[in-house]
Amino acid sequence: MIRSPATSALAALSVWLVLAVFWDMIAPLFASALAPIDPLDPMTVVTQFETQQAISRFSPQTLYGEVTGMLLNPAARSVGPLYFAQGQGAIAGAPLPTMQSLLVVWPQLSGLVAAMILLFTLAYVIFQRQEVRA
Repeated sequence: MIRSPATSALAALSVWLVLAVFWDMIAPLFASALAPIDPLDPMTVVTQFETQQAISRFSPQTLYGEVTGMLLNPAARSVGPLYFAQGQGAIAGAPLPTMQSLLVVWPQLSGLVAAMILLFTLAYVIFQRQEVRA
């Protein structure tokens, strides 16, 4: 999409910098604007946290962190808030089997793979449409 190699490298670096460094600071701002907290309703705190978590999952760094955190810590039960119903019947401190951990992080893992396929396909189509002269 960008003809100059230097501009292309700077654009890629800036997108990476925003998603890797600044996205964790931007997500709470968007979440507080989309789901404000009502002091009289305690469920709005949970709604704002879930909104913040959904917005922060646009960053590949957040998705990768959740996947690796869940797979490397088998005692974890959830990548988000753990509700009482999720822990009911579970033995405290008992690790999850690897397949169960993979099932917990399946949406994050499939999102990473889908984004990678989409970006590679988009880059390939743009590359093929460019006119190459020898």
